[in-house]
Amino acid sequence: MIKENSKTQYEVWSKNLTKVYSDGKEKFEAVSEINLRIRPGIHGYLGPNGAGKTTTINMLIGAISITGGEAKIRERKAGTVKARQLIGFLPQDPKFYDEMTGEEYLIYTGQLGGLSYIEAKKKAHELLDYFDLFNERHREIGNYSGGMKQKIGIASALIHEPKVLILDEPTANLDPIGRADVINKIKDLSKEMSVFVSSHILSEIEQMCEEVTMINRGKIVISDTITNIKKMFISQMFILNTNNNELALAHLKEKEFVESVILNDMDNMLHITPNDPEKLKKFIPKLILDKNLVLQSFNQPQMSLQDIFMEIMAIKENENEIKN
Repeated sequence: MIKENSKTQYEVWSKNLTKVYSDGKEKFEAVSEINLRIRPGIHGYLGPNGAGKTTTINMLIGAISITGGEAKIRERKAGTVKARQLIGFLPQDPKFYDEMTGEEYLIYTGQLGGLSYIEAKKKAHELLDYFDLFNERHREIGNYSGGMKQKIGIASALIHEPKVLILDEPTANLDPIGRADVINKIKDLSKEMSVFVSSHILSEIEQMCEEVTMINRGKIVISDTITNIKKMFISQMFILNTNNNELALAHLKEKEFVESVILNDMDNMLHITPNDPEKLKKFIPKLILDKNLVLQSFNQPQMSLQDIFMEIMAIKENENEIKN
């Protein structure tokens, strides 16, 4: 887990942050006692649809009330004017005035953020240039592509020069090229400000972030650096490749410390699952020497963030079934 230092000023901090909805008859706890400790850089907030990611963000930006607990943005109470001034926010499904041009829209949002017309126009031009939209500045947003609209949305969140950028599913509904472009911009922006990005696309989070928090059913299931999380969930599989995998397969099948071994059709390598990894690691050099094989590779592949997330979710589901 991420270690907490009492002297640390967190970009985003919460203690027992909770949101309960009620229709007068029944109550639904959308977010339950969330404790966030977000440091400078890019922090990923992960979870399946309906996990509570957007509800958390809406409490942080002051869009909805907090039922229980507390939250702060750089030591300012979430929802206050001072906290909101520090935040740049892109919602999951941003809405625009389609009849406005890109330039007009950014000037408009800049003035809403307290800039003068001249200041807003200057900043709008800087952002349009940064997002490669300057030549499209006089075009109506309604005629922009999905990727262009997403860029305008992020530019709008940046125009008042926030300290913390909060993005809710920033690559949703984009094609692969648009996604790659937005991811690169987010990584570049993180050099100047902290970024808190919510997503259910774990492969993209893995490209952007050093630290992540995973949430499911309104509760945090793990929060740490991606490196530390991967150390906790090491793949149980080993992959072996030699100049004669059929011969190696025959000998590995005979060993009691090998639970399963197959010659994979996709990569034409041996995928080995041992019940005693140490015995396997000691046996492979002996096999290579005794059978005069040429070792091309032998490794224990690292699990992807997606695989780890699915394993954690399976563990939590099993725990819930036992409780019930």
